[in-house]
Amino acid sequence: MKLYKKYLTPIFASLVLVGCTDYVEDINTNPHQLSTDDAESKNIFQSALLANQYFHCTNNLRNTMLWLSQANGIDRQYIPLNNWNNSAASDSDSAWRFVYVNGLPQIRLVQEKATAEKNVKSLAAMQIVEAHLIGTAASLWGDIPYSAYSIASASNKPKFDKQSDVYKAVQILLDKAIVNLTKEGAIPASLDIYYGGDTSKWTQLAYSLKARFYLHTKDYANAKSNALRGISNASNDFKAKFGGKTAKQNLNPFYEFLEYERNGYMAGDGYAASILNSTSTLKRTNTKTDEAARLAYTYTGSLGNEQLNVNGLDLGSETARFGSDASMPLVSYGEMLLIIAEVDARSSLSSGVTSYNAYRSLLDSGYSIGQNNSGYDNKTFNYDPYVDADFNNGGIENNDNATPQNALLREIYEERYIYFLGNYEAFTDFRRTNNIAKITLRGAFAGTPQRLLYSQEEINSNPNVPSPLPKATDKTEVNN
Repeated sequence: MKLYKKYLTPIFASLVLVGCTDYVEDINTNPHQLSTDDAESKNIFQSALLANQYFHCTNNLRNTMLWLSQANGIDRQYIPLNNWNNSAASDSDSAWRFVYVNGLPQIRLVQEKATAEKNVKSLAAMQIVEAHLIGTAASLWGDIPYSAYSIASASNKPKFDKQSDVYKAVQILLDKAIVNLTKEGAIPASLDIYYGGDTSKWTQLAYSLKARFYLHTKDYANAKSNALRGISNASNDFKAKFGGKTAKQNLNPFYEFLEYERNGYMAGDGYAASILNSTSTLKRTNTKTDEAARLAYTYTGSLGNEQLNVNGLDLGSETARFGSDASMPLVSYGEMLLIIAEVDARSSLSSGVTSYNAYRSLLDSGYSIGQNNSGYDNKTFNYDPYVDADFNNGGIENNDNATPQNALLREIYEERYIYFLGNYEAFTDFRRTNNIAKITLRGAFAGTPQRLLYSQEEINSNPNVPSPLPKATDKTEVNN
């Protein structure tokens, strides 16, 4: 692994917003980059935010969508990518760089500068961003470099920590951040593209990430207790933001890929589109659930011929889920309600139904349907509350004699599968729960997808990469 003690200047930070990861993945090696010796923490702050944001929007995210049949590779190299067994180590190079070349170096530099400036609140925000980045990386690759990682030298070969140890370290880091948010200093409001320097919102984000990562490790009690202190309303959602103020600039990476870089390579037909469609035999709609607006927000086209919906400013129309100026939820209020619902459903049917109905009430307000949470394209939507009997055998959510609690859990995970379209959490859920949602994967491919492969660049440069190299179908430690 090569490390560079450099950062994105404000000018370069604005360029990051122009396009997808291909435009910025090598930016830290720019020989004209300024030294950080005299830089203030605020001058690096936004660049660190953007590096983390783009890690969560790399090509590997599209790959997991193909594997989960949320999308479909239909042309050239994207056809074999439907099969997780065809994934290559080089596919992970870009995402790995966003963690260890673009992300952590800048995050750690802000932390160093903020500490020297006694700006503890700014330090705390970067600790939260680091936790988001590293916790997600651990979920995707399993064992990763962390405790031995350093930005002090130009070349580094850190050991790989166990996945479970990384999760523990991330929880400790988030605890420190929550305390630090109560101390002196200020998050630079003008550079905080998410929360404008609001420490209460950053605190909710920290608790939300704690809830998410406790859920990853199946610590359900702590997952719920932290979710209750996490993001508490839709306006506090932590979203990847893209400028989109001018046509063909500041584009959402999905849109840029689908419309400009690889037009026609990737379609939307698959299991996800089918269960949203009321004309499909696989439909998840029922007398209490109308998914018309969410289907239209996410996909266009007829059943079996769907495309990912890229409508937006660049096309002169209402912004869809993958539109040119579409914000993408990274951590959200809806996720917190779903965590609470899952944990309650594991203890009793009635408490699970009650908590899940709280989430459905939020959906019924239009949440997650349309960029303004009020629906999409004048299409209908409806999410009436369920009752316990709906999950009994023969009920509208149990037609296969599952136990009522398992039928409820399946419904919650099916909802998460749809809710997390364009988010790595859908892939994490599939692996963590052994596919409780009963997602039908595409093709008769060997095994099931369980992880991203280690970066080829890391394999070539770091002798500490696990040996033998795990395959895409090998479970990570916490999912065994």
